Amino acid sequence: MTQPRHQPKGSRTSTTREPFVAYIRVSTYYEEKISPDIQRASIKAWADRNGAEVVEWIEDLDVSGRKTKRRIADALKWVEDRRARGIAVWRYSRFGRSRHGNAVNLARLETLGGRLASATEAADTRTAFGKLQMGMAFKFAEYESDRIGEQWAETREHRRNAGLPATGGKRWGYVWHRRQLDEDAGVIRREWYEPDDTSRIVTSLYERVADGESMGSVTQWLGRKGYQGTKGKPWLQSGLTRYMDKGFAAGWIPYHPDDCTCPPKDPDSTASRGEKCPNRIWIPGAHEPIVPEDVWEAYKEKREKARNTPSGNRQPAYVLSGIMRCGRCGGTCSAAGGATHGAGGIRIDKPGYMFRCSKMKDNRTCDGVYILRTVAESALLDRLADLADAIETAAATIPQQRTEDTAGPRDRLTAAREQHRATLAGLQAEMDRQTSLVARGIIPEDSYTRERDRIQREQRKVTAELAALDQRTEEEEARPADFLPVIRGLLDRWDLTPVETRRTMLRSVLRGVYAYPKSTAPDGTVRPAYAVPVAVWEPAPALLGHRADA
Repeated sequence: MTQPRHQPKGSRTSTTREPFVAYIRVSTYYEEKISPDIQRASIKAWADRNGAEVVEWIEDLDVSGRKTKRRIADALKWVEDRRARGIAVWRYSRFGRSRHGNAVNLARLETLGGRLASATEAADTRTAFGKLQMGMAFKFAEYESDRIGEQWAETREHRRNAGLPATGGKRWGYVWHRRQLDEDAGVIRREWYEPDDTSRIVTSLYERVADGESMGSVTQWLGRKGYQGTKGKPWLQSGLTRYMDKGFAAGWIPYHPDDCTCPPKDPDSTASRGEKCPNRIWIPGAHEPIVPEDVWEAYKEKREKARNTPSGNRQPAYVLSGIMRCGRCGGTCSAAGGATHGAGGIRIDKPGYMFRCSKMKDNRTCDGVYILRTVAESALLDRLADLADAIETAAATIPQQRTEDTAGPRDRLTAAREQHRATLAGLQAEMDRQTSLVARGIIPEDSYTRERDRIQREQRKVTAELAALDQRTEEEEARPADFLPVIRGLLDRWDLTPVETRRTMLRSVLRGVYAYPKSTAPDGTVRPAYAVPVAVWEPAPALLGHRADA
């Protein structure tokens, strides 16, 4: 009998291809914004030429190569789990531009036995010369990154000399005119800012704060009047405060000194180096100020006084702080005070008397909800008692749960993942054995083909299940019985446990405590505001909507 012809294992025409994970990165710098589709097509073509198979696509869109917190770690995890032979990129520069980050990630990849492949740079990194080529490519990538950084520094210096902010863009109270070429006149129109119709609103805000009104009050006023920021969204107090403190409307532009000795910028942070440093240089801008200088000085004085005024204990004073949610919009609810008047008209303050929707407080974009703190806390304790009783009842009626099971959500997830990885390793070993048998002529090729197809189907199935497990969190894996000790501990020692400890324990058990407003039933029955605590293993409740009828 004539033996079937087979390609040696590992050849480019072999029926089994080397699995690779493809990593696509698009830079924040416009000259480096290589389309993900172009990168994807090049990597696919490389895989076809080299007998490789892309088993996963991982993308970092609009992410600088200098950042360390990128999804390249996810690609390395595929190699670590033996689900991929290596990482394929469009060019080596896509792997990263940080000198130290590249060294660390590449060393980890090589330690795992994987390799880095470039779809457009012909270098076999399994050879010494290929490694040299890859190292040179990384050096050029680092050079390009440094060059781009120098260009941005020159651009900022040029804008500073021209009296422009460090970055262009819209500013509230102004119309932004871009720098552009006027072909008819044959000249380049400079970039400039022109006051618009909202400039009088900006001026009035500075005057009101300078006269002693709080930032929270002016933010609420903007929300009630329907004013929005440059991105078309209602103002929040934090954003309005940052805008007004910069003083652009008063004709000033803050810059960070170039020779400042503050720490360098964190590459993984969106905040610039200057935003983290208190040292500022205020230079006059080329635009027309819409806030008088005396108003600006009075505003700065009020803001400085507010910053230096002690705010008291910054630790949350109430156990539901940060846990309460609005049943209309799903946003947070903050504690608010109240007051009554006793005998003789004496005012009696009640701090933390109730919770209210933060969006309703800041900008009136939600009808919101008011609920007494005592009502919410009472509903919480009742719900914890019901959960504990339900968990214990279920455990007593299900025989399987009577056996001791001390494994937590993390241990169960880890065990399930390890089991799937062991299954994949067994399937790969079976594939290798079948390949060896057919190569030695022990089994016919048609038998091998059937077994190969069956094993590949199993591999795809197990790989998909493993990918789903990798996406699961401990919260999703949690069972109600896992939280019984925490719930019982809270109920037994509620009054003895510090507030911050109770909050931490509650956060591990609850999605949140959703507050719903007072409502009137069709029969005229009035239902007061109520709270619904929701456990982490329960689905999030349906919301009434920002403008729901009370």
